[in-house]
Formats: sequence, structure tokens, C-alpha cells
Amino acid sequence: MNPQPVTGPGVVIGLDLGTTSVKALALNAGGEVLARSGGGYALRSGPDAADGGDFGAATQDAAEVLDAALTALQDLAAQLVSVPVLAIVPSAAMHSLVLVGQDGEVLAPALTWADTRPAETLSGLRAVLDAAESYARSGCPLQAPYHPARLWWLAQTQPEVFARVARFVSLTDLLLYRLTGQWATSVGLASTTGLWNLHTATWDAQTLGVLGISEAQLPAVHDARAVVGTVQTGPLKGAPVLAGSTDGALANLGAGAGPGETVVTVGTSGAVRRLATEPGLDPQARTWSYRLDLPTHLIGGAVNNGGLLLDWVRRGWYSELDSQAGFAHLLSEAAGVPAGAEGLSLLPYLTGERSPYWRGDLSATLHGLKLAHGRAPVARAALEAVAFSLAQVWDLLGGRVPVSSTGGLAASPLWNGLLAGVLGVPVRVQGAADASAIGAALLGHPAAALQAVRQRARNAEVVRPAGEDVAPLRAARARWQALYARLYD
Repeated sequence: MNPQPVTGPGVVIGLDLGTTSVKALALNAGGEVLARSGGGYALRSGPDAADGGDFGAATQDAAEVLDAALTALQDLAAQLVSVPVLAIVPSAAMHSLVLVGQDGEVLAPALTWADTRPAETLSGLRAVLDAAESYARSGCPLQAPYHPARLWWLAQTQPEVFARVARFVSLTDLLLYRLTGQWATSVGLASTTGLWNLHTATWDAQTLGVLGISEAQLPAVHDARAVVGTVQTGPLKGAPVLAGSTDGALANLGAGAGPGETVVTVGTSGAVRRLATEPGLDPQARTWSYRLDLPTHLIGGAVNNGGLLLDWVRRGWYSELDSQAGFAHLLSEAAGVPAGAEGLSLLPYLTGERSPYWRGDLSATLHGLKLAHGRAPVARAALEAVAFSLAQVWDLLGGRVPVSSTGGLAASPLWNGLLAGVLGVPVRVQGAADASAIGAALLGHPAAALQAVRQRARNAEVVRPAGEDVAPLRAARARWQALYARLYD
């Protein structure tokens, strides 16, 4: 069925360029979504990575990602009949790295946050760049998902390619260039690279010097609401394009969360975040401190294996069904298993882990499996593993409430109840899988639109911990943490 044409006052387009999908939506001044479009693209891992990488590789084809984004914009534009587009605002997945040559050609597959290969040369970087000082300046732990580790690894392992690079950009930066002809990035995205000085709000000269790159090889940095340029071609020609911010920061905004409120998001990965008025650094560098825009900080931690883990379970145990039906069946069967997953513990580290361990060498483990177990307790154990991982980050951030649940998994009552039970606090269900795109669009509207979204957020469903599940989940989490300690401490 074709979407119905939309008419009326002006809208802002929020364009969320995620890890494996793009979502575009049109938001009016009342904070209401009038039209949507989207598409998907592959995250190639291990031997399937686009550069023929090893089991640590996790890359994307930049052309495939950009084609999906531009198609989503065209499809959305076709739904907007006589509706002025006030602005297009991107929401950017963090930690992608694209190498661009002198003539604008992409030199290699885009690295993603899930690529663990830079950990191979991390010790060499730490010998010349002090990890504690780097974290204090940038708010980013000196770890494999960040640009310093990746650039060092590329220089050591692919020196010929590294020498040809004219620009180091993200997938969203590349999209901004395709749309406007300008090389630009946002304060939010720059703050997630590990190359940006959190305190001076400039590229960090000391880190760039150690890595042997120059500021001229990086995009110009703009605040979130700044106009980067206008769309050069196509049905949206002439529409202003704002710098935007990161999907994590904008998920908080789109969920209606104010400063100090916690948002838990599960997409391909997962994260716990809150907006703040000043940086928040962990004494052991287990969490990060980014920005939404120049005045607003974003404090939190991310886990690698959220929906990615559940999709792995779906492909392995529910392969007779298509993707949508497989997920639905996985959740339905998991709901029939009591808290504690019948004694199963699943360490979810298919792609290593970020917070709190920052270890790319971790691997997944399913423990406690017996002959009587079927796939349903495995599905339940996977969901509990994601919740336990996020709870570790929530603890590091001080266990602040209120807590909102967002992302694709927030549409599941089972997940929201499980999250409430593991955290031991009520969870406000925002549900919208497109909170990041909504947050992006809000940047292009006056403050009244944000107030409307926040008012709806206050009226959202609240899920409270089920009393009978709290003790079994506490015991299951203790068993899960003991398994980690036995294997890795």
C-alpha cells in the first residue's frame, strides 16, 4: 500500500543514519510525525567484511549506505505534497570511519564501532599517547572503537592506503557532502571520535600530532542547529541542511528526556545515556562523555551486543521463519520462560564489549545448557544478557531515575518488564523506534515542538518491576557476573 500524500504547514525531516538501517520522517511544529520512510543496508563482519577481513572485521559499503539514505529521502519527499520542508537534520550513528582520497573517492570499506581489529595495535598507541590524559581531554576512552586507535592501526597495517587519505570522515559526514557539497560534521559527532577536545571545543592538536594527521584532513565542525548548506539536487533541492548530532544524544531528545533523566536504548547495540550541563568522567574511564551540542553534554556508556545478539539467536534457532516472524516468535517463546532462563547464563560478547570492560577479546558463552533445554530458554537468556549488560552501565552512572526505554526493543512488553525488573525501578516506555529521527527533527523546530514531545513523554506508559521476578533476576545476574569473573578476571 502506497503512503497517503501529506499536505499542510511546514515540516522538518529527521534522517537517522543507523548501524543497519536508515529512518526518515517528517515532523510538524506540534511534534507529530506526518510521514515516514526507510531502508536497510548490511553490516559485514568477519570473512564477509567488504575488505576480506578477519573475524574482528565489521565494515560497511559507504555507497550502499548513502544510496539507502538518499532513497529514503526521495521516498519521503514523494509523500509531502505542497508541504514546505523547513530543514533536513541528520542523526548520526557514532564511530564510523571513512577514508576519502584526494579526488573524493572512498578508499576502503567504512569501519564501524563493531570492528575490533584496532585493538591489535592499541598497546603501541598507548606507549606514545597517555590513555588517562587522552580520556581527560576528549571524554573518550583510548579504546578500539575510537578514531585514535583506528587511525594508528591503519597507519601500522595499511600504510599505503593511509598515505593516500585526504579526509577522515564519518558516513554521515559523507552524506552531508553528497547533499550539500560541504565537508562538515556536528559538534555531537566530533565529540565521539576521541580527536575532539571536550574542554576547548576544538580538534585536539596533541592527539592529531601523535597520529600524524592534520586538522585540514578533518571536516569543519558546526553546532547542532547550524546550517551546513542546502540540498543541491533532487526533489528536496534548496532545503537547508543542519549539522544535527548523534543518534544517542538525539534519542534522549526524541524520547522527551530532560537533563539528568536516563534513557536506555536498544537497537543493534545498546546504551544508557543522560543529558547534562557539564562533562562526566569516570575515574577508571569505563564510560564516556560526549556532547549533544555545545551547551549540552551527553554522559553514558554503550554495549556492543543488543539487537545484534538477538538477531544471532534468531538466525541460529528460528531460521525457519523470516526476520519479522522470527523475532516475534523469539519474544513470544521467551515470555513463557520464567525469570532466570532455567539456569542458563549467556555472556553476549559476539563482538567484544565496550562499557564497562572495553575488551575486544571477549567472546560469547552459553553456560548451563542441558538436554532438556530448548530454544526458548536460550532466547530468554539472551534478553536477560542484554538487560544485565545495560544494568552494569546504569550502575556506573549512579542508577539515576526516571528511566525511559527507547529503540526497537522498547515495543516489546516482555523487554520493558525485564528491564524494570533488572534495574529494580519503574521504566517509562517511549516505545518509538525512531526516537533519534524525532530528536533530529526537533532541532529544526522552535522550542514548542520539544515541549509537546516532553508532555507526551510524561503521559507514557510506566512499567513497574514484577515482584515475583525481582529475586530470580537478582540471582541470575549474580550467576552471570560470576561466570564472567570465572572466565575473564
